[in-house]
Amino acid sequence: MENIPILEGINPDEVAQMWVCFGVREESFRADTVIYDISEGRGELGLLTAGSAVIQRIDRQGGRTILEHLPTGSVFGEMLMFENVAGDSITVVAAESCRVWFMSAEHLTRRCEKACTHHSRLVENMFHIMTGKAAALSERVEVLSRRSIREKLLCYFGLQTGGDDCGSFHLPFTLSALADYISADRSAMMRELRKMKEEHLVDIDRGQVTLHHALA
Repeated sequence: MENIPILEGINPDEVAQMWVCFGVREESFRADTVIYDISEGRGELGLLTAGSAVIQRIDRQGGRTILEHLPTGSVFGEMLMFENVAGDSITVVAAESCRVWFMSAEHLTRRCEKACTHHSRLVENMFHIMTGKAAALSERVEVLSRRSIREKLLCYFGLQTGGDDCGSFHLPFTLSALADYISADRSAMMRELRKMKEEHLVDIDRGQVTLHHALA
């Protein structure tokens, strides 16, 4: 399958073998439905083969925070999460219609009895994915460390454009989800975005964000 990082270097025949060997099952989900509840401790790995999703946290007061956006090709599961010491609800929710492959996570932690080459490649790919997630977490901390909503927005936008202060990119989720991602009140964030637009710092048109020397 194309554009699936965890399957990079694994041919279709090997994927078919893995499907049987790993006991993979496929499920489909409609938008806004829960795909996976991390707190259930199912010990599974999910591979998003179509659609996109978000990992969200709901705290004890009902506040929602977007922890991560998951495009097609992403993987999720307990092994990729930090320990939930606060006891909040952490779930994977479909942002649009999704198709997911589920398999037991232990297939990535135990040795393959047949010493399959594709199994070793899968583990190697998973290591690279975890490294990428660590980098993404570092970027998230960078955004949340900013004090004001404007600073958080400009930091996030700058990361999306690779530091280019005249860049353009497509927002991977809704503006409501963006507010949850930067841990800001949605109304306050929308007011700040309007000010930034009036000051010709940024334009947002149907999810397309364009910066105009915003980071100078």
